[in-house]
Amino acid sequence: MLSNKDLSIKNTFEIEITSILKSDNKQLKEAFQHFLEKTLDYKKEFLQTHFNCAFDGYSYLGQKDSSNQYETDLLHSFVLSEFSDAHKFPNEFQSFLNNEWETILAKVKEIELEIIKQLDIPNLKEFYTNTIGHMVSCNYYPRVINKNHTSKVRLSKHKDVSLFTVFVFGATDGFTYENSLNKKLHLETTNNIVVFPGYLLEFLTNGKYKALEHQVDFTQKNEDRFSFAFFSIPSPNRELIFNDLTSTSDAYYEKYLSLF
Repeated sequence: MLSNKDLSIKNTFEIEITSILKSDNKQLKEAFQHFLEKTLDYKKEFLQTHFNCAFDGYSYLGQKDSSNQYETDLLHSFVLSEFSDAHKFPNEFQSFLNNEWETILAKVKEIELEIIKQLDIPNLKEFYTNTIGHMVSCNYYPRVINKNHTSKVRLSKHKDVSLFTVFVFGATDGFTYENSLNKKLHLETTNNIVVFPGYLLEFLTNGKYKALEHQVDFTQKNEDRFSFAFFSIPSPNRELIFNDLTSTSDAYYEKYLSLF
């Protein structure tokens, strides 16, 4: 069981570097690398349009119609979730889904439930239990070969769709964010689990807790970068009932996407 010694959420709750050591990303990273090595035609068989479920599927650098990255963002991503039939995901991910997915999700849920306990927001635990599911965004930022690229960042500034975002594999250089004083800060490489609030928490609390605005910047080291972000989001095709708020998961997705 987690305790305040492991995770201590402050009233502002902007970003928390926990004392919990990160999990090993070896299996998921290798699965993603093997997928990325496939031909573009193969990878396009798994675009988001082929899933049509939440944000599941592949998005590539330069893609114009991705729902989770801009055309100018310099990354490839693949979103896995518990919303789609696992067998629809590429073969490269099947070993991870069969052997590690549930174990890692259990850790993520334990962390999130401890946060909910500490935030003490009425009825949030019930909402979480009845409505929330999980996805992971696997992100690959290739080293920049074309020095004449027009992008000033690797990933544009944004808020996440989630209730919470959990970097269960720790964090690497490049992640920057704005605190409540609009000061830009850098998250240093850490071997500890990192967690921060997403737009769903802002939405449910009517702005009491603000989603963390963040982006991925270039660093002095021009090298490949991998990151894996676990998101807690409303399950598709659900009615959302929280205190005085009544909506649907699809309406929430649309509201979130309207931010961009």
